Amino acid sequence: MLWAYRTIKRIPTGETPFSLAYGMEAVNPVDFYMPNLRIGEIYQDHNAIQLCLAEDQSEKRRRKVQIRIAVYQQQIKAYHHKKVKAREFQVGDLVLSRVIQRTKERNAGKLGPNWEGPYIVLARGGNDSYTLVDQARKTFGKK
Repeated sequence: MLWAYRTIKRIPTGETPFSLAYGMEAVNPVDFYMPNLRIGEIYQDHNAIQLCLAEDQSEKRRRKVQIRIAVYQQQIKAYHHKKVKAREFQVGDLVLSRVIQRTKERNAGKLGPNWEGPYIVLARGGNDSYTLVDQARKTFGKK
């Protein structure tokens, strides 16, 4: 399973994890026992020279991969922003808060509630943060 993971090309990089780590493509163990063009004639001197050249090329490949990852992340971000609708809450609105690990009830399991509240928006802070209070006007915190 690990071999398959390391030798399959990834979408963000366009390369296999093995080739990024070692600078060359992996050879399957089966290929050693069945003759093919890839391993038909191996010359040790020629192989050493090619390994040195591959090390020089690996830096260029890594730079290309970094650029490709940045482009891929921008595409993912653009897709996300296209699908997500921004919402702003006003002071006095009733909102629900997502249950997070530290506020989750013990032994709630996977059937426990995903949301808690309702809370009242008391004040609006920077970076889309809000101060919430519960129905008894007890301050809940910033969300």
